[in-house]
Amino acid sequence: MATLARTEQRLTAPQITPGEAVFRDPKDAYHQITLGAVLVQYELSAQHARALDGLLSLSFDQMRAVVAEATKIVGQDSDDGDETLGSGLLELLELMPNRLEQFGRHAEWLRGFDRYIERTRPYLDGLTDEDLDRLAMRPPSKKQMHLIRMTCAYHRIAFPAVPNRRAAFEWLRDIGANAKYREVRP
Repeated sequence: MATLARTEQRLTAPQITPGEAVFRDPKDAYHQITLGAVLVQYELSAQHARALDGLLSLSFDQMRAVVAEATKIVGQDSDDGDETLGSGLLELLELMPNRLEQFGRHAEWLRGFDRYIERTRPYLDGLTDEDLDRLAMRPPSKKQMHLIRMTCAYHRIAFPAVPNRRAAFEWLRDIGANAKYREVRP
């Protein structure tokens, strides 16, 4: 029954095709369009999205540092006393686009990593000794071999001995073969 439940869970999970962005989930389209419409009224555009993501992902201390840095760029005095928060936001995003985009890329990566761990952890935790023994009885799959080859080429490491699917699975798991979401080890 546990195997059936795990299989059902994997089959009912939303499937994302390669290259498709996760933020295009149809159930969220209304919120994305509505929020986007508000931001467009303040002259923000798609080019500001990653920098805005970076800005919104900052802690208050980081935000203070970014605002202090921006203040040094434009100076303390502002002649425009009737400036709105929206126009100030646009100015901040345009003053420091590269710095804020770096924060945005990191925030995007963290969300992706969390989704990746959320998807893979139940599968890995649900593997029993029986499952692993069954994997040991089968040869490595073509996908596993391809991923091992790509990982070895990317990191310039020797190709491992993987006599069966279990050995290939364990090697890929231990090396953190999904390089995009590999945890950085000290």
